[in-house]
Amino acid sequence: MGRMTAVGRAVAGTALAAALGGLGAGCAGQSGTGGPDGSPGSGPGTAGTGGGAAGDRVVYFSTTPKGPTDDQQVLHDRAEADRYAARFAARDPQAQAQIAAAGRATDFTRQVLVGWTATTGCSAATSAALTVSGDRVALQVSQPKPPPECVMAFRVSVVFRVAKERMPAQPVFG
Repeated sequence: MGRMTAVGRAVAGTALAAALGGLGAGCAGQSGTGGPDGSPGSGPGTAGTGGGAAGDRVVYFSTTPKGPTDDQQVLHDRAEADRYAARFAARDPQAQAQIAAAGRATDFTRQVLVGWTATTGCSAATSAALTVSGDRVALQVSQPKPPPECVMAFRVSVVFRVAKERMPAQPVFG
């Protein structure tokens, strides 16, 4: 490759700025799924503040630019919890251990685990809550206002322990 002229550098710089601007615009439309800006929460791999009904508990919480694809799943027994945890193994052995431990600590005769992974946009979630209304189950995240520039979107992975009677037989996620 030869030397770049001043015009070539200007064109390359303009193309880079346009690409970064396009990424930022794409992220700006992906703000979280609710909650107040900037509320306190927890860091990767720790139990978050979680909300929802009394008795719901966040047993795993992580936010990162990379992570599993968007997914929601109700885990009805320890085997399902272990399989869910194993999906994290290649990326994060600590996450796998924490989720598996939550499965062992859950009384599946009275409780279920709900795993949820979602894109939160250009700012990291600080806490998460699960809401249940009829058959609809929704994730609510709190996060700070995203920066004006965005290079990559963040993802949140959270596992809730929920009373079995609160979960609909056929949940509709979203």
